[in-house]
Amino acid sequence: MDRRTFLKYSLATGVVIWAAEETPKLLGMNDLQVSSLFAIKPANAATGIFPQSVASGDPQPHGVTLWTRVVPSQSQEIRVAFEVALDPEFKSHVLRGVAQTDESKDYTLKVQLNDHKLKPYTTYYYRFIYEKTASRTGRFKTLPKKDAEIAKARFGYINCQDYTNGYYNAYRFLAAEDIDFVVFLGDYIYETVSDTSFQQQGIRPLQLPSGQLAASSLEDYRFLYQTYNSDPDIQLLREHVAFISIWDDHEFANDCFGENATDQFPFNKPDLRQAANQAWAEHTPTSILFNPDKDPLDSIQIYRTFKFGTLLELVLTDERLYRNGPPCDDLEAQQQRYLTQKRYIVPDCPGRNDTTRSMLGLDQRQWFLNQITQSSRIWKIWGNEVMTMQLKVLSAFATQLLGQPTPDLFVDLDQWDGYPAERALLFQTLRDAGVKNFVTITGDLHTFVTGYQKVNFDNPSDPPVGVEFVVGSTTSSNFSEQSGPSSLGVALPPIDTVTQILQASNPHIQYFNSTTHGYNLVEVTAKALTCTLKAVSDITKPEATLSTLKVYRVSRDQVLIQDITSSS
Repeated sequence: MDRRTFLKYSLATGVVIWAAEETPKLLGMNDLQVSSLFAIKPANAATGIFPQSVASGDPQPHGVTLWTRVVPSQSQEIRVAFEVALDPEFKSHVLRGVAQTDESKDYTLKVQLNDHKLKPYTTYYYRFIYEKTASRTGRFKTLPKKDAEIAKARFGYINCQDYTNGYYNAYRFLAAEDIDFVVFLGDYIYETVSDTSFQQQGIRPLQLPSGQLAASSLEDYRFLYQTYNSDPDIQLLREHVAFISIWDDHEFANDCFGENATDQFPFNKPDLRQAANQAWAEHTPTSILFNPDKDPLDSIQIYRTFKFGTLLELVLTDERLYRNGPPCDDLEAQQQRYLTQKRYIVPDCPGRNDTTRSMLGLDQRQWFLNQITQSSRIWKIWGNEVMTMQLKVLSAFATQLLGQPTPDLFVDLDQWDGYPAERALLFQTLRDAGVKNFVTITGDLHTFVTGYQKVNFDNPSDPPVGVEFVVGSTTSSNFSEQSGPSSLGVALPPIDTVTQILQASNPHIQYFNSTTHGYNLVEVTAKALTCTLKAVSDITKPEATLSTLKVYRVSRDQVLIQDITSSS
């Protein structure tokens, strides 16, 4: 579109952007009024005006989305200035602009930049200005050109940051890493504030505005994002590097599917699902748009892809909005559950193997397969929410554990184990297409897991299709912290025993550690992908040390995990 049309459109959407040397003409303001928007009194403190600081996300070769939230002195529509520069002192301005926000957006601002003034694979600095107060300075790095041959890419990935369960010590260390971006794989917030099944520690207790134990309104969800984003370690990380984010279940409700919150009655809650969609879109630095005029399944689409030169393609999926409900959920199956009253630790059932069951939905599944099989990048990385690898307890161990004859048990059918036919279809399609260098990064399980993906996990001779690296949680309770009496009064064995049983029952798993918290780092070159698992010593107080658990290498064109920890 021409510049006049662009400015008119920008005014309608609440954002006007211009190059540093230009002056906007269609703001309805004179030069002096525009200039006053950028005036700064250095003595003004940013925390009162910008309590959640700043963030950036969804980087592109010529763009990024900038984010902040403002607390104005009174409820009204406000204009906030922003600027982007090549230096943190803002002497070399590149872009400037003005954005509008109001109470209907919870006073959040999202500025989508897409301008050739921003050069590929370049680091920039940005800030917002309101009432002569500058926010803290943020930093982002654009992606390389889509056809650029890049020698190396580095990124971190994280997930599951239950505020009530501990401190975000891992983020101070991750912010200091030399990385291009961060991938967040879901559970940015937890909709509950006192769920005794997994929030026992209560290190940082919260109370929702509604007074309920689980979010029941848009106000509750907004409060959770405001609180989580007020944490200084989250702010530090978001200021230092751009985020690429997807959600999992707790941004809406535990083990959710579509509009359904399985822990609540009645399950179907379209209005609450829509509120969760809106709050996520408002408070996440992403280019994804939310349309309140559409129903909850269509008001937002988070699955998308990012290309990092010719080196890698990151394909992210949504495994909540379009999935079928849980399998093995009839009365007979409920009576056969072990250890918990939810869909965990259950035997097989006919419904689990139904070939029509889908986690991705037909449209997204075809999109995903097209992206992976047709990608020309060397490495194809799947940003995935719940573990793809099978996780069983074999009958012999289950019988010994429970003291009675017991069949093989699945640990969690909310994972891909609840959708085995679609999982086999995905992996068989990748195998048939000859896809190489397929690596999956996963969250959700609150556990560091490394292993192989197979079409048939029960066939030892079935060759692997790809490798999966599951990252431990940032703070959310892991198996070790959940050991002890369950909701049915059955005590889980010590974590060392749990680990031994799970590894013996699942030979495709090479490493399993559910005793700690942290993040994973991925370094990609044309020759190899290296994944480093890092853990913090403590989350119960705001100090910790960092250690390396494992370093794994996957060489190009080989589906082989090499443990190179001692040599790194």
